[in-house]
Amino acid sequence: MTTQAAHQAAITVECLTKRYGDLTAVDDVSFTVRRGAVTGFLGPNGAGKTTALKTIVGIARPTSGEARINGTPIPDARVLGVHIEPTGAHPGRSAWNHLRSLAALAGLPAARVGEVLEIVGLEHAARRRVGTFSTGMRQRLGLAAALLGDPEILVLDEPLNGLDPQGIRWLRSFVRDRAAAGGTVLLSSHVLTEAAQTVDDVVVIHEGRLAYEGTIGELTRMGTGGVVVRTPTPERLIAAARGAGALIAFQNGGGRLLIEGMDAAAVGELAHGERVVLHELAPHGASLEQVFFSLTREEAA
Repeated sequence: MTTQAAHQAAITVECLTKRYGDLTAVDDVSFTVRRGAVTGFLGPNGAGKTTALKTIVGIARPTSGEARINGTPIPDARVLGVHIEPTGAHPGRSAWNHLRSLAALAGLPAARVGEVLEIVGLEHAARRRVGTFSTGMRQRLGLAAALLGDPEILVLDEPLNGLDPQGIRWLRSFVRDRAAAGGTVLLSSHVLTEAAQTVDDVVVIHEGRLAYEGTIGELTRMGTGGVVVRTPTPERLIAAARGAGALIAFQNGGGRLLIEGMDAAAVGELAHGERVVLHELAPHGASLEQVFFSLTREEAA
């Protein structure tokens, strides 16, 4: 990594490995998180996201490698705020008392408790026992705990879980506003469509290994896309397209195909040269999910 990149990185992960006996949960992972950006940490369930985050923030000790926050080991709550499930709140305690205890341990003023409860929209439930909270309310309480020190960097593990559509919209606005104000957010998720609307950068892991690192725009452009074609003589077009190195995927009956590896102009010229009649010819862009699954399949292979 260059000196300039290191200066811009809020979180730097280098050759991070975490093993539990014979199980390698995180395998030689390296990436950086840009300052002032929202970075999505994506991967299927069981990919190693939570283990990696725990190791990055100091909850778990790495087997090898290291993670640095602003170039140094784990800082205090005024620099790094963490929400990794579960919230750790006793079900018999109120939200207020839970946060008050955390604030006292961190040497933060009690007044901060009311401020963060208002930020996450739980001021009305401050005196309720945590055991009566819904999953979404517990998520908000965990975020409130992470915000106690008003940290410049937030690390959130699956913060969308349990949130209703209104809560998802609120969280999206919250993290975007945080980044716009110069803060940094690293959040894990397997909800890819929502991540596409929220993050600037993406880190994809699969089976504990890095599969992709880059911007969300670059990720969505990685798909080969393809061309949707409908013809009364699909066999002739299939043979010609395969001869040109394209891949064929049937979408449905009636001679409708998805041709991958060629753009619409190339398919049209190919059909014309083979005297194949086309009833439909349209570009077909790859979705974020398609690109993501392609990445994880390739990594597994």
